[in-house]
Amino acid sequence: MANDDFVPNQWYPIFDSSKLKRRKPVGITRLRERLVLWREDGGTAVCMADRCPHRAAELSLGWVRDDCPVCPFHGLRFDSSGRCVLIPANGEGQQVPRGFDLPPHHVREEHGLIWYWYGKSEPAVEIPWFPEAPEPGPRTSFVQRDYPVSYLRVMENLGDMHHVPFVHRATIPSAGTRVEMQEARLDDAVIRMKVSLHHERSGWMRPTYNFTYALRLPTLATIEVARGIQFVASATPIDHDHTWLWARYGQDYIPGWLGGRVIARLAAKFDLELVFTLQDMRMLASQQRNDPEFSSYRLFEADRAIALYFGLRKQAIDEAQALDHSTTASASCGTPVLGNRNRKGSTATSITAISRKQSL
Repeated sequence: MANDDFVPNQWYPIFDSSKLKRRKPVGITRLRERLVLWREDGGTAVCMADRCPHRAAELSLGWVRDDCPVCPFHGLRFDSSGRCVLIPANGEGQQVPRGFDLPPHHVREEHGLIWYWYGKSEPAVEIPWFPEAPEPGPRTSFVQRDYPVSYLRVMENLGDMHHVPFVHRATIPSAGTRVEMQEARLDDAVIRMKVSLHHERSGWMRPTYNFTYALRLPTLATIEVARGIQFVASATPIDHDHTWLWARYGQDYIPGWLGGRVIARLAAKFDLELVFTLQDMRMLASQQRNDPEFSSYRLFEADRAIALYFGLRKQAIDEAQALDHSTTASASCGTPVLGNRNRKGSTATSITAISRKQSL
């Protein structure tokens, strides 16, 4: 796959906030980068490359002392800015050369997630999210798992309801095959869809299934799977062929003190471990073996959400590349760049034109 498969200049969810504890570094791989996360005593999450500049040991195998991760190999310490503050072999109080410093990564915590800024531009002010998505609480529960497929295959799957009567015929045996699209629109940078699955002939045990869902860059989706039950998910790339899939499920029926979180947890486990892992992944893995490019697809009308997602993705990549080229050219001639930087994200310019360009 091409190196530009990841959309630059975007906030990506990389870790669930509840899993990052104080004084315990965590090593993860996201967007082909090995990262170490830790939480300071004050609660702030910090992220850096999981590689000691001394001799490349992983800092995540060490520990945290005085808010500084300690390399487990030779004890080097780094503060939250990435500055190396101690080389024990040189003795305490000795000046540390700046060549041992680590460049810090921009991270933020919102909506119960740690977000990582991937790109060369200044981080956007807004975190991409859905106002209707379930937030952490007594009626919600999250699940996470790594999968050996590209994040693009997962995003396609999250925008595709017409696979339900075929892939999920064992768990949803009464779903119809005909798709009726009630809504397909771009709401700023959010793709919003309402579709229903119908049987060609009505009758007993032939219900209509309705789905309301939304997608947005870089890797987010939310789906109302039934009245009062909704999940929000991120298909964050680990690398080009592996994805960290995180999802939070919420339900409006049972309060937390009556076991609302347990109900959400059961829904999450059923959907991810049974439905997605055993059913969807069989198809996604078959796609992965064919290493598809979007340009090779032949889409039809029910694929509208997928077409819009790839259109927004291409536009965001093109804009990031144009900004990078402009900055490089400006730097070479010493002229500052005065561009239209959209701090709400990188999809500001005429996203409505994308829907007109999709030929289904």
